Amino acid sequence: MKNAIAVILLSVVFAGVGTVAVLWWLETPKAGHGSYPSNYNYGSLDFKDDVATNFDPAGKLPLEFRDRDGRAVRLADYRGKKNVALIVMRGITRFPGGVCVPCSTQTSRLAANYAEFTRRDTEVLVVFPGPKTDADKLVAQVQADGATPALPFPVLIDDGYKAIHQLGIEDDAAKPSTFLLDKTGQVRFAYVGETSTDRPSMKALYQQLDALANP
Repeated sequence: MKNAIAVILLSVVFAGVGTVAVLWWLETPKAGHGSYPSNYNYGSLDFKDDVATNFDPAGKLPLEFRDRDGRAVRLADYRGKKNVALIVMRGITRFPGGVCVPCSTQTSRLAANYAEFTRRDTEVLVVFPGPKTDADKLVAQVQADGATPALPFPVLIDDGYKAIHQLGIEDDAAKPSTFLLDKTGQVRFAYVGETSTDRPSMKALYQQLDALANP
């Protein structure tokens, strides 16, 4: 009898733990950094045209990353050569599929409009927080739709989340962030998103870059 009761109690406990785990996995995040609007149509994803600097990265640069071939990439490498658009993705999240839809959408749009950045003498650097295997998932997801067979810019790796911690933009895994640096290496625009979809649009980035050329 005691054994039967023990088995029943254990079954109830395991069932409860399993239920909690499933609910945690499926739970829509609460409002705040990294949240997904519950009724959002990602097929017509819109980023912000009207943006202004909302973050001060003073004292938190320079930064160093690795490309997917293991080579070191430093922001200082572009000093005196090009402007830099440093776009930080969220990284792998706890949601099914791993790479967030806004991240792959933004990366695809950056690739499709790369000529506009080149025309503005700007190099695009996409940063994916986490190990190389996670960055590879982003590239694979972007290329899966066939619209972007090859990315024209590097996807850099912040293994160990060192740069994310240095900047103070941690979340699940990072807050989507955009930094525009001029040719002297000075940060002229810094925007940290409040939600997964809170990112500057291509139009907003062009406007900010044009302002660098016409101060």
